[in-house]
Amino acid sequence: MFLVDRRHEACGVPLHSYFDDKTQDWRMRERLKTVSVALVLCLNIGIDPPDLLKTSPCAKLECWVDPLSLPPQKALEAIGKNLQQQYEVWQPRSRYKQLLDPSVDETKKTCLSLRRNAKDERILFHYNGHGVPKPTRGGEIWVFNKSYTQYLPCSIYDIQSWLGSPCIYVFDCSNAGNILLAFDRFADQRDEEASKIPENEDIPYVSMKECILLVACGPNDTLPMNPDLPADLFTCCLTTPIEIALRWFVSQNPLLQNINADMIMKIPGQLNDRRTPLGELNWIFTAITDTIAWNMLPHDLFKKLFRQDLMVAALFRNFLLAERIMRFYNCTPQSSPVLPSTHQHPLWLSWDLAAEMSLYQLPDLLKNPSAQYQHSSFFSEQLTAFEVWLSKGPIAKSHPEQLPVVLQVLLSQVHRLRALMLLSRFLDLGPWSVKLALSVGIFPYVLKLLQSPAAELKPVLVFIWAKILALDNTCQNDLLKDNGFTYFINILTSVNNPVIPNMSEHRAMCAFILSVFCHNFRFAQEACLKNDLLMTLSLHLNDGDSLLRQWTSICISKLIENYPQARELCLKEALHERLLALLSDTNSEVRSAAILAVSSLIQDVKNDLPRNNTTVDNCICHVIIHGLADASPIVRKELVILLSRAVNINMDRVLAAAAETIAEDRQNSANAILVNLDTMTVPSSNEHGIFTSIYKSLLALSVDAFPLVAALASHVIDKIHTTLILTNKVKFISAFPSTASPTPPQLALAAAKRTSTSSTISAISHISNSSNNSINSNNNVVPVPIASSTSMIGNAQQQHYQFIRRTGTPSSTELAGSFGAGGGGGAGGSLYSSSPASSNIMKRTSSFVNPFKSLQGLASLVTFPVVNVNLGGGGSGGGGSEKNGDGSAGEDGAIEGFITGFAMDGRLARFENERIEAGVSYGSSGGGGGGNGGAGGKIDLQKCLSHHIIINGTMGSDGKPESNILLKSCFYEWSLEYFREPQMKVPDADDPGSLQYNQKLWRHQQNEKYSTSSLLKTSDSELLKFDHQVNLLHSNNKPGTHLYFHPFEPHLLASDDADGVIVYNWEDGSRINWFSNSNPPKTRITSLQFINENDIALIVTGSDEGIVRIYKNYTSIENCEIVSAWRAVNENLPASPRADLITDWHQSSGSLLVAGDLKMIRVWDLEKEYCVQDIGTKYQHAITSLTSEKKDGNILIAGFADGLMNMYDKRLPTRESLVATFQEHKSRILKCQFQNDFIGDCYTLVSGTVSGDVRVWDIRSPAHSQRVIDAIPGGIEMTALAIHDDAPLFACSYGFSILMA
Repeated sequence: MFLVDRRHEACGVPLHSYFDDKTQDWRMRERLKTVSVALVLCLNIGIDPPDLLKTSPCAKLECWVDPLSLPPQKALEAIGKNLQQQYEVWQPRSRYKQLLDPSVDETKKTCLSLRRNAKDERILFHYNGHGVPKPTRGGEIWVFNKSYTQYLPCSIYDIQSWLGSPCIYVFDCSNAGNILLAFDRFADQRDEEASKIPENEDIPYVSMKECILLVACGPNDTLPMNPDLPADLFTCCLTTPIEIALRWFVSQNPLLQNINADMIMKIPGQLNDRRTPLGELNWIFTAITDTIAWNMLPHDLFKKLFRQDLMVAALFRNFLLAERIMRFYNCTPQSSPVLPSTHQHPLWLSWDLAAEMSLYQLPDLLKNPSAQYQHSSFFSEQLTAFEVWLSKGPIAKSHPEQLPVVLQVLLSQVHRLRALMLLSRFLDLGPWSVKLALSVGIFPYVLKLLQSPAAELKPVLVFIWAKILALDNTCQNDLLKDNGFTYFINILTSVNNPVIPNMSEHRAMCAFILSVFCHNFRFAQEACLKNDLLMTLSLHLNDGDSLLRQWTSICISKLIENYPQARELCLKEALHERLLALLSDTNSEVRSAAILAVSSLIQDVKNDLPRNNTTVDNCICHVIIHGLADASPIVRKELVILLSRAVNINMDRVLAAAAETIAEDRQNSANAILVNLDTMTVPSSNEHGIFTSIYKSLLALSVDAFPLVAALASHVIDKIHTTLILTNKVKFISAFPSTASPTPPQLALAAAKRTSTSSTISAISHISNSSNNSINSNNNVVPVPIASSTSMIGNAQQQHYQFIRRTGTPSSTELAGSFGAGGGGGAGGSLYSSSPASSNIMKRTSSFVNPFKSLQGLASLVTFPVVNVNLGGGGSGGGGSEKNGDGSAGEDGAIEGFITGFAMDGRLARFENERIEAGVSYGSSGGGGGGNGGAGGKIDLQKCLSHHIIINGTMGSDGKPESNILLKSCFYEWSLEYFREPQMKVPDADDPGSLQYNQKLWRHQQNEKYSTSSLLKTSDSELLKFDHQVNLLHSNNKPGTHLYFHPFEPHLLASDDADGVIVYNWEDGSRINWFSNSNPPKTRITSLQFINENDIALIVTGSDEGIVRIYKNYTSIENCEIVSAWRAVNENLPASPRADLITDWHQSSGSLLVAGDLKMIRVWDLEKEYCVQDIGTKYQHAITSLTSEKKDGNILIAGFADGLMNMYDKRLPTRESLVATFQEHKSRILKCQFQNDFIGDCYTLVSGTVSGDVRVWDIRSPAHSQRVIDAIPGGIEMTALAIHDDAPLFACSYGFSILMA
């Protein structure tokens, strides 16, 4: 399968936006800290509150202290001290303030002080009201008077005023739900009042909605009084979750009667040491509660509660435990914001199992401290569950619940490598999986691992970082902060690293990561340059892996982009020469990346060295030479962008070169462009050297066969020409009599309207009003023809074609002025110099044929394309309508053009408003006129252009933003999408069981059956009579002479006498589709073929102006679109009589053979999109037929106009490639073709001429034919010949008769 790669979908335009806000919402914009904590304990030890009747016995422990075992005051102090220590485990750096049985004034004073010190950070307010009455429904809690003789109410409304926001409240008392309801009511009231008051910029108001509440029970609940539980069960759950969880688990498990409370408090280890029993339990508890929360909570809420503040995250993890335990005792903890119920989540069973396995070992550990502790298998089992999900993940509807566990496992060296490998598999599923991993909090862990020296982690870490940066580029500062980027530079630098398999692929990922790191980030560029990244990258430009070559070039581009110091080093170390060598790379994406890197060298550097100017000029010349001859549209598009960059920096010089080029085209015409010689001095042809080359190259690209390339080049050309008009260097006049209409200056108005401000419009209006008067008065005006606004579309297009042919593209001598000491690169020819040329002036050739061939050292590399295609909208407008037989569009085809002569026929007129609004000229239709009806160029130009055209800050006269002449490349963003796609997964087309694979397999099986059944009938072919008419196929236009049958489908390709391609169903006689091939007027389609016939076929068309176009979805009127188009023949084809462009396709090798009246056969490799070989025919006559043997495609047969046939072996050097000659034919070869001999060899050749003799040859004996068949009566000319590939059949026609033999 060929031409089905990603680059053929939209010519290197990203299918999705690069980065958006939604991809970056994982990062906390504002991290808060709980910096102050108020511990309010209203216990009144020894005196029960009046509204509470306690049971006997009753729960009495407060913060694991028995208040009755000490004097009341000391007990209160001990409880306060314990509570502070318990909170310090979660936030040791906060400022703590204990309020032990406080009064209202003490409470107010402390709250105000805490808010004053905390500023805009969070405050924790913990209230224990076990010794005072229950909160009221009005939202009042109780404290004491100064003499402790009264309970005094303290409104939650007042506390809100004292503490402000943000704040987190913990209320551990009965009926605590009343506080939550009142708090929300007061918060809404305060926010509403604040919205009516003008905001103070010095003290911004923070909404009370930012406050968080955790309450122990509902409005009507009473706290449990079970003597086996602590009295402050809610506080214990929030501050000491492991102890209370184990105690409760033991109380619920009768098999653990040998474990008592004292043993639980003596579990060995520290909470922060995961290698100890206590630390491992805390680690497992954290993983489980995080996982429950991540699976049950909305992601925004999870991020706010579990990732914004360490204290808040710890309290909410422990709150989930409080809900589980306290619900068992008919008490429902509540929170604001409200959380879904989690007390019955299945993962709690995993916690029970881990707790039981740990407690089972506890007696032995307490008896023998040196006993070996058997670690839990929890994490290993969870990783196994995650691996099972990954094996079924792509078809699962929900995300894997184990993802937060994987995050926790990264903390363990034992499971880290396995966790990273599974994580990389998950990230490879697509952007959605990367978003999930980032939302769960994976980023800080993988960032910290960049400091790890472990070699085994390098490949997987590189892959993970590539996936993250492919989605989000906001990590540049993170990589810079701790020099994390050097991790990837070191991998690029290392010579041999046996730990990393597929070293080139991982180095390509490193180059990609560093490209993202340097993208629009000067600090990163400086850091990378300081670490010798530029020289490191140069080592990999010739690597055998094309992906590494591509991303090395892109990384160089990003490193030197708008960074003069890096550019200077690049030129000093001759790195540009390595980049130029990549212009001949076999991979089109590498060639595009090389052009992108060279484009970054074009910078407006003040006081730049002359040698740098010369070097950059030479680089531009090389890129022009190779780019214009490239078959890949994505390469030519990058060339246009490079040239726009050069034009933008040197606008004045390009304008002078453009005016000079127009001035040299002195021909009379009905309408003319006037070059005002008073406002400029017409220089010698070599003065503008490189600028003339740039201008003419843009002209050539503005008529490119691919629509997007032509549209972008047309945009630049329109800008140049509009500026020429506005600077009064070019004027329009009318040569029509006064009765003629419309006025010619209107030709410029459409394009000027698209590109100019109101002042620009005023200037053009002045030109319009004065043009008729200036024609007689201005003697320094040079007429140059453009298309008439009243002429037919064909004439207009032809005039523009002639203008392009006359002005041409840059000649060899023009470019030679940019090279070496022969006058190049100096002042005049440089892109960046300011003085005129002082070198020898070389005479410029006016030939448009191969103008670069005489370049020293470059002539053997490429040939240069002849631009011979119209700029008009030759495509189908909609519904498959066809042209008139004469190729014109009728009276409604009157055009409105600009200097470049871009014309519109009647079928494209309805797109005029869109074109004006787009701010660009669409130039070439390239494969159809855009819209509906199966137009050849079904690319959405508006969308594609929006990725490349830069909008200025200024507004035009129409109220819309103006566009810049500088185009932006999106090749980097498009290349980046590769890393968003799955790398480990087998493509669907190759994955057994997938829909695409099954469809492909079915097609191949059907084709095999069809082929087998057809071959069985070949033995009876001599007995068959071909006298049955299957169908009569109709065409609105005069039918062309080219037909082509699909080998397996009932599809017949045909061309009409205009530029239309017709697809028929020959079984039922219906016409499936019609679309325009968009070749210029007075040219025709000379070749039609299918490629990829065994699968989803594409159509290849060749026209006699030398261009090959390839289409997909050819059976769909709506979706038929151009895949690729290029000038397959660079030399001038004779205009009259025009020789056919002959093509032959070889499927197994992906080679497209192209020939004509050229003296050579050109071999294009469609996988490489590159001309791989030119085989000289060693004969003067035109090739009229071409065929290659089907096995390997190494043997070629070319038939000539005089009856000679030559056999070539393309494995041999060009001088030795002619291996045999067939000389028996005496008239023009109509058709020659290899025929299968059913034993795997292709030695049989069948050929026929216009005189009617058909001969059968054995190519091993070229001297004499094996058989001669007189197919038609003597004296009659045979007009067509078709030869069967496998059966001994051929068909020929003469006059009105068709014969089968």
